[in-house]
Amino acid sequence: MMKVKKNSQEFPLILRVEKRMSSWLVAVLLTGLVLSEPLVARQETVYMAVLNSRKHRIGALDNPTVGLFVSTDAGASWQHKGWTGYIRTFYTEAGSNGTIWSACGNGVLRSTDNGKTWRITTGGDVTEVLKVKVSPSSPKTVYAATAYGVFKSTDHGTTWQQRNKGFGKPFVADLLIDRSNEKRVFAATEEGVFVSSNGGDQWRVAGLKGKGIRFIAQDPGNTARLLVGTEEDGINISEDGGKTWYPSNTGLRHLTVYVIAMDPWAPAKVYLGTHGGGVYRSDDGGKSWTQKSEGLQNPDVHALSVIPSSSNTILAGTLNGGLYRSVDGGETWQFNSQEEAQVWGLSVR
Repeated sequence: MMKVKKNSQEFPLILRVEKRMSSWLVAVLLTGLVLSEPLVARQETVYMAVLNSRKHRIGALDNPTVGLFVSTDAGASWQHKGWTGYIRTFYTEAGSNGTIWSACGNGVLRSTDNGKTWRITTGGDVTEVLKVKVSPSSPKTVYAATAYGVFKSTDHGTTWQQRNKGFGKPFVADLLIDRSNEKRVFAATEEGVFVSSNGGDQWRVAGLKGKGIRFIAQDPGNTARLLVGTEEDGINISEDGGKTWYPSNTGLRHLTVYVIAMDPWAPAKVYLGTHGGGVYRSDDGGKSWTQKSEGLQNPDVHALSVIPSSSNTILAGTLNGGLYRSVDGGETWQFNSQEEAQVWGLSVR
């Protein structure tokens, strides 16, 4: 077992109201929003990871066109919260008490002061980190999906352990911590969906063996329902917590799916980001799909996020086309920011 030490460089009838309240609780659980008063939420924070931009300056001490950007007004405006140097950023996720974790080319970066300062928490052996996922109830437990497998920290990034037992090829594109059981973790690999029942200590194939899996999502209202996006095989769905899977590609003409986003108020509404086809939407929980890409100038959508407090507002990150925003549930899109940039990751807290 390899142990990596910390580097010093870190949403008029009563029934409808009750249903709305129930949905709000689901949204809180999914996004980590905090209720300051009943049914009143603080404004969400959106984190945008910009991997690369044609406007970045190689060797410059300051590159404000790449790194981490943060919005507290549903994407209307952005503030650069990243570092000054050029660092390839794949994905960012917030922890607790002002902690932000970024999955970067040079490791896992952590800020404990809302992005003012950063430290690299991993050593030189942990690079090409594609996703970082924080345990909802145990914020000191963090998982990193990398090109070389899974790494885990249980001490807030002080030390990291490799967790690859059971994998064939270790490339892991995404991780999902099961909301119903945080010891159960799903991994999207180039050899199918893998699952661990003991927090990553050991992995086994959960399905779709041999298929390249790009993304894993869990239904906001039903933890047993999982959707995965694949490389050239479209969408596959499990209704039993990953035991069995079936394809669901009716209407989906572009079968490489980079990302899946669900409306927390209406889980039957699902969005996909695809290679070459822009955005697709389903209004029946993934049974059928309709392309929704009017206004998208770049058809390769690698990141998607639904804004919980205004779920008709969707953000879409493209490869080399920057960020787009829709305020009508994906019917139309408008360019938002980051011209010519690779917007690789979006998350909401």
